[in-house]
Amino acid sequence: MNKEEVVKEIITILDTSSYIDPAEHLYDGLKQIKREITYATVHDFLWALESSTVIDVDGRVTECAKKIKPLLADIIDEVYVNYLKNWKPQPVVENELHWMEQELVSDRPLPKDMFIHCIKKDSEFSEDWGLKIEERELSLEERLELWFQKNQSETGKRGIWEIDYIENYEGHKKLNSYNIPAKLITITYNNEKIEIYE
Repeated sequence: MNKEEVVKEIITILDTSSYIDPAEHLYDGLKQIKREITYATVHDFLWALESSTVIDVDGRVTECAKKIKPLLADIIDEVYVNYLKNWKPQPVVENELHWMEQELVSDRPLPKDMFIHCIKKDSEFSEDWGLKIEERELSLEERLELWFQKNQSETGKRGIWEIDYIENYEGHKKLNSYNIPAKLITITYNNEKIEIYE
């Protein structure tokens, strides 16, 4: 399915869904994405789908968020295809150093997983291809905040949860059982910054 088909399917699901959107985040996201499907509007739409102000009565909003997340991965595919088109083989550089110290340059393009690894680890390589990917583990406090945002209407007071788990290694384990993201991935491309929780 292409982007347009995925978005059309999600809109159809939301039209028949029972959700409450008092802050109108989802309403605004739907308006934008119906007008234009760009990485920015997909990102904003995903943010709206995962907003703590949207009450997902029948689970369909969560289903839609899962369906739209892969569209953000297309940005990496786009850059990788561009890399493959523009990549040129380079010969091994001969020098007078010991053979183990010679600069070896591959005669084949990097596979996609190695390309992504290089984008993450090598800032010069990342700059060459106009894509920056940063990953970091979320702290226990950040993960707790995500949990509270998601469950704000059900939890009442936060204090008890914080006292029990804020300093406890079991906190991460407990948050994993609630499917609270443990990692923040930031993708920067064409001066657009996209943050994805995983």
